[in-house]
Amino acid sequence: MSRLSEALPRRLDVPLLLAALVLSGIGIAMVVSTTSGTVRGGLGGRQALFLVAGLVVATFFAVFDYRLLLRASPGLFAVSLLPLVWLPLFGPTIAGAKSWIRLFGGFQLQPSELARITTVLLLAWILENDDRSFLSSRTVLALVGVVSFPMALVLLQPDLGVALTYGPFLLAALYLGGLPGRVWGALFLAGALAAGASWFVLKDYQKDRIRTFLDPDLAARGAGYQVRQARIAIGSGGILGKGWKEGTQSRLGFLPVRHSDFIFAALAEERGFAGVATVVGLYGLFLARGFAIARDARDRGGSMLVLLVILNVVAQAAANIAMNVGLLPTTGITLPFVSYGGSSIIATWAMTGLVLSVAQRRFVNV
Repeated sequence: MSRLSEALPRRLDVPLLLAALVLSGIGIAMVVSTTSGTVRGGLGGRQALFLVAGLVVATFFAVFDYRLLLRASPGLFAVSLLPLVWLPLFGPTIAGAKSWIRLFGGFQLQPSELARITTVLLLAWILENDDRSFLSSRTVLALVGVVSFPMALVLLQPDLGVALTYGPFLLAALYLGGLPGRVWGALFLAGALAAGASWFVLKDYQKDRIRTFLDPDLAARGAGYQVRQARIAIGSGGILGKGWKEGTQSRLGFLPVRHSDFIFAALAEERGFAGVATVVGLYGLFLARGFAIARDARDRGGSMLVLLVILNVVAQAAANIAMNVGLLPTTGITLPFVSYGGSSIIATWAMTGLVLSVAQRRFVNV
């Protein structure tokens, strides 16, 4: 047996990689199922191309030394903010938001998704340089600022769904870094006040989503239509589901944005409880392997980087699932690895590559 074959299994975290690959494969299958025979019939092929691009980016980050990226994170973060500043002022309006940059061949790039990569790198670098039991006030302000800047710029586009995906980064960073209980209390109070004040700046459709969450029977064919149809799809799947391309709610068009925000409901209808349990189990495996990699990381920066990534991915998945079953308001948060979207899957795979980079360098001679 060669030295390479001996080293590869212990340096490349195969279970984590397989979990991400299987989730991505399920995503392609579901995008094909929910869009074939419609005007969006080509999205399945595009999703496969996005996955290939994501794997290329993940390979780069896995091979590249994450420690160099951590040191360069302040500059990388600053560069990633430039398109976020440009978009609200000069970006094209697509689907009611200035969130995308048009590329060749009809492809579009969403810089707010890619900025999540530099955000998590900078957060990990800040935490690496403050290893006290409790974070200093200066570090807390730095963490809040790093997340608040891109989050505010994304809200100006406006894109509430992507903006909310930055929130778990901050909460995880504050928790992992160490924050006294009284500060948590003040933080949650400030968050509650900010959430209440945000009502006056929300769009009408966003307010309708909150009203529907509080009263699901309100406007059954208006704001509440999406959640109602998602619940019907999930409930009709049974144990084994109706089969691939056999979901009536999705195939007949009752379930909105079934290839993106509500792809979990489409999955539940076609694959039933067994399919849902498989997907949830894969996210659990991704989380468990991430914890193991973080535990064995060679330095604090690597450990923090891994924890921030995996907690964000799992929190986003939990939020999407809760949104599909009506436990959270509809906010446009997608299901990582599974939902359609090029920038999303590339960014998620890039962060997975960072986790694999930490796993590769657990041994001091690497």
